[in-house]
Amino acid sequence: MIYVFDVEVFKHDWLIVFKNISTGEYTIIHNDNYAVKQFMTMDKLLVGFNNKHYDNYILKGILCGADNILLKEINDFILNGNMGFEHWFLRENQAYFNTFDIMDDMQQGLSLKAIEGHLGLNIEESSVPFDIDRSLTPRELEETIKYCKHDVDVTEHLVKIRKPYLETKLALGRLAGIDDAKALYMTNAKLTAAFLRAEPKEWNDERNYKYPDNLKKDFIPKEVIQFFDRMHDLSIDDKELFNSKLEFYIKDTPCVVGFGGIHGAYENYIEEEQGNRIIRNFDVASLYPSLMIRCGYVSRNIPSAEIFEKVYHDRLKAKKEGDKKTSDTLKLVLNTTYGAMLNPYNPLYDPLMGRSVCISGQLFLTELTMAYIKACKSIKIINLNTDGVMFSINEEEMPKIYAINEEWQNRTGFILEETKIKKIIQKDINNYIAVTSDGDIKTKGAYVTFGISQAGAFNINNNYPIVKKAIIEYFVNGTPVEETINNCNDILEFQYIAKASNKYSYCYHIVDGKKVPVQKVNRVYATKDTQYETLYKVHKETGRPAKIEDLPKHCIIDNRNELTIEDIDKEHYIQKAKKMIQDFLGEGGREESMDEYVKLSDLEKVPGIGKKTLERIRETVKIYTFTDQEEDKKKELSSWLDEILKIK
Repeated sequence: MIYVFDVEVFKHDWLIVFKNISTGEYTIIHNDNYAVKQFMTMDKLLVGFNNKHYDNYILKGILCGADNILLKEINDFILNGNMGFEHWFLRENQAYFNTFDIMDDMQQGLSLKAIEGHLGLNIEESSVPFDIDRSLTPRELEETIKYCKHDVDVTEHLVKIRKPYLETKLALGRLAGIDDAKALYMTNAKLTAAFLRAEPKEWNDERNYKYPDNLKKDFIPKEVIQFFDRMHDLSIDDKELFNSKLEFYIKDTPCVVGFGGIHGAYENYIEEEQGNRIIRNFDVASLYPSLMIRCGYVSRNIPSAEIFEKVYHDRLKAKKEGDKKTSDTLKLVLNTTYGAMLNPYNPLYDPLMGRSVCISGQLFLTELTMAYIKACKSIKIINLNTDGVMFSINEEEMPKIYAINEEWQNRTGFILEETKIKKIIQKDINNYIAVTSDGDIKTKGAYVTFGISQAGAFNINNNYPIVKKAIIEYFVNGTPVEETINNCNDILEFQYIAKASNKYSYCYHIVDGKKVPVQKVNRVYATKDTQYETLYKVHKETGRPAKIEDLPKHCIIDNRNELTIEDIDKEHYIQKAKKMIQDFLGEGGREESMDEYVKLSDLEKVPGIGKKTLERIRETVKIYTFTDQEEDKKKELSSWLDEILKIK
C-alpha cells in the first residue's frame, strides 16, 4: 500500500498526516509515538516531497522514541543545513521503512509550494508560526492539520502527474532484478548504475583525453584544437580549465566551446523559406550514447562495454517494434549514463570517459559544420548546439550537404535526422521559435516555453503563459499581442509565481507605502491600483532587501484564487509581450506596428529639459523589467534617470 505523508514539527508539538492513495483515507497522528509505531508496518510504502532530506529523519526519530524536545532539536539541526543522519540520536538509533521521494530527478530549486502555484492551486500557508514557544491551541492544531493535509494532497497530485516516470523506474528495476520499493527509492542515476552493474573505482586520469582516430582534425579551427590541448597542460588547475570557454566564429556565426557543449547562434535573427532559399536542421540521433559506443567512452566501472551497447540496440529494436514501454525504460539508461559518469558520488563515475564524450561530441559537430562551410558558398549557420546544426542554404547546394552527411555518417557511425524548417525566429541560442514544414511549432527557452518540461529533469513553469502564447502567435501567425491577450479571460494565464529561495529570511509587499509581511511563495498579478507596489525579499545574512525579480511594478497577491479577470491590468501584459518581442527583434528590428519606446539617447538630446518635465516622463512612461541578461542596461537606465532628475 502506498501512503503519501508529510510532517510538521513545533517546539511542543509534532504532527504526521498519512494518506492512502488507493482509498483517499487520512491517518492523522499528533504527539503519539506509540500510534506511529502501530501504524508503520512493512507492507506500507511511503512517498513524500523532499522526505529523503527531512521527513524521513523526523519519522525515524519518532519511531526511535524521541520526545518533543529532542524531535525539535533534530528538526532545527536539519533546517540549519546539516544532514539528518549526522545527528547523534539518529546515529545511535535505527528505524527502517520503505519510502521514496517524488522530488528525485527534478530540476533543482523547485519547492512544493512553487509547484502548487504553477499548477494553479491554492498556495496560502498556515498562519501558525513554526517558532511558537508553547503548545498549539486546538484552533492552531486544526489549522496545521488542514494545511498539512493540503500539502499531502498536492504531493499525491504530483505522484499522479509523474506516473510515467515512476513506471519507467519500476520497469528498469525489474529488468535489473531490483525490488520495486528499492527501485523507487533510487534516483535515475543510481538505478542506472545498478542496472549496468557498475562498481566504483578510483581514477586519476581525467585529463588524458585523446582525439578520436576518425576525427578530421584539419577541418576544425586551430584555436579550438589548441583550447582542448590545454587538457594536457598541468600548470592549469582543474577549476580554471573546466570552467574556461573559447569564443570563435564559424564563418560569421559566433560560437562558444567549453566543457559543457558547443553553442553557436545569430542573435535577433528571423528567416523564412522563400524561393530557392531553404532551412534545414540536422540532429545527431542519441549523440552521447553513440559516442560512448563508437569511441569507447563507456564507463570503465561496468563489467563490459557490451552491456551498454546491448541496451542501445535493444532500445532501437523496441522502438522499431512499437514497444514503447521497453523503449522508454532503456532510454532512461542511455540518457542518464553520461551525467552519472561525471558525478563523483555515483558508481559510474569515470571523469575521463565523461569529458571525452563532451569534447569529442563538440569536435565532431564542428568538423561537420566546417565541411558544410567549405563546400557550400550560400550556407548560413543559424544555430549550432550540442547535438545538431540548423542552417539556411540555396536549394541547389543541398546535394553537397547530403554527400557530406553520408561520408560523415559512414566514417563516424552516427545517424543524422533531418527536419525541414519553414521559419525560424531566434532571440539567441537559448530562445527561439521554429515552425517546421509540417506546421509543428518547436520552442526553446524561458521567453516562449511554459507548462511541464517534456525534456530532461522534471520542471514546471507557468509564469505569465499568456505573454508567451502572445509572442508565439505574433511571430507565427502575425496576430497582434493585444488580440491574444485581450481575448483571454482565464486569470491563471496571467499569474506570476514570486518565489524567494532559502537565502532569504522573509518577504514583504509594499501596500500604500507600508511594508506588509507576506509568504515566501506568492501568486501575483499586475494591477492598475497603484497603492499596491512590488514584492521584496530580505537576505538572511546581510539583512538587505531586494526586489523579487521579474514582477510587475504594481502587484496584487492572490494566493487563494479569489480574484477575477477584471482585477488585473491586461495592459501590463500587452506591453510585456511587446518588450519581449523587441528582445527577439533586437536594435533596429522594431516593426512599425510596435509601440514607440522612449530611448535614453532621445531624451538626452532634448534642449532645456526641466526637472518637472522629466518627472512627468517618469510617471507616464512605463519602464519595463529587464531580463537578467540585460542587467547592464537596467543599471544604465536607473543611473541615468537618477542623475538627470538632479538637474535643477
